[in-house]
Amino acid sequence: MEPGRISNRQLAFLMATVLLATVIYFMPQVAARAVQQDSWITALLSTVWAILVVLTIIALSRRFPGLTLIEYLPLILGKPLGKLLGLFYVFWFLGVGAFVLRQFAMLLNIAVMPATPVAVFMVTMMVLVVYALRGGLEVWTRVNEILLPIIIVALLMIMVLPYESMDFRRLLPVASHPAGVLMVSSLIGASWRGEIFMAAMFIPALTSSRHTSRNLMLMVLIVGLILAAMEVATVAVFGGVNAGELELPIFSLARMISLAKIFDRLEVLIVFTWVLGNFIKICVFMYCSTVGAAQVMGFKKFDFLFFPIAVLMVAFGDNFLENVADFTDFLTHVWGAYGLLSFELVIPFILLLITLIRKPEVKRDTR
Repeated sequence: MEPGRISNRQLAFLMATVLLATVIYFMPQVAARAVQQDSWITALLSTVWAILVVLTIIALSRRFPGLTLIEYLPLILGKPLGKLLGLFYVFWFLGVGAFVLRQFAMLLNIAVMPATPVAVFMVTMMVLVVYALRGGLEVWTRVNEILLPIIIVALLMIMVLPYESMDFRRLLPVASHPAGVLMVSSLIGASWRGEIFMAAMFIPALTSSRHTSRNLMLMVLIVGLILAAMEVATVAVFGGVNAGELELPIFSLARMISLAKIFDRLEVLIVFTWVLGNFIKICVFMYCSTVGAAQVMGFKKFDFLFFPIAVLMVAFGDNFLENVADFTDFLTHVWGAYGLLSFELVIPFILLLITLIRKPEVKRDTR
């Protein structure tokens, strides 16, 4: 690990930005398409899955203090299998990071500069991300402490200001879908929320291990409430069926804002929060990719990997899905299994079960 250290609060803020950065823009459409006016219920159910992820990675981290997820995989599974699974995790970080990068560039292309090639946005973002990462872990986590409150305030404004267009009768009837349907639908949002498992790559850098699980679970709950409130606002304005047909419901929600000709068409807030949130989120995926790759290959330093991994991330992103409809189909039919039901929860949970049975020895952290 690099010498940079972060506090428990900084880690919680970092994970909150990761959870909010993209899900808030696409989940209202995905959830409304599946369960219409009950979409806000799936946002709350997704929180339960995310709490299970937090409990699992915290339990693993306590059994292997001072080690990242990639470092304790060989201790649990043996060196060959552990290194192989670590490599799979590196490619997962890289692939999902490229997916996020493509999402970021695509929204800017749709909403701001439709004539500009998507690759231009991706390359520009990666240059900024590499510059930030070279400054060290402490630098960009401190930047995130400033950005997260701004993002949350902007999102709250978007949810509250269109109140004149809201009709809460559109939320009725409540829980009209079977419990099984709601639970299955919650897996999609839970896969986004499950990205909090990446905290396992940052826990060894904490200045103190006290209250880590409490802070992470508190952030999961807060993010869940924000997402549920966004679902409520979206359905109250557009209705469940219409919200599922919109490409970017939150963007359409911002367009509904018109107060005394002072606050009018605040789409700029969407672009603002999108850029800030995705900058931090891509930093997290790049950090996990480079640190993970260095640890799999046994390198003590990883700065030299920033450039090649950045190139790979842009290349993968440039060949990802082409439009919002493709993204929505991927999120609806693939993302749940690719995220929560494999790398985020199921594999870590199996690892935890193995440690409980085999109890592998590890040298305790003496910090």
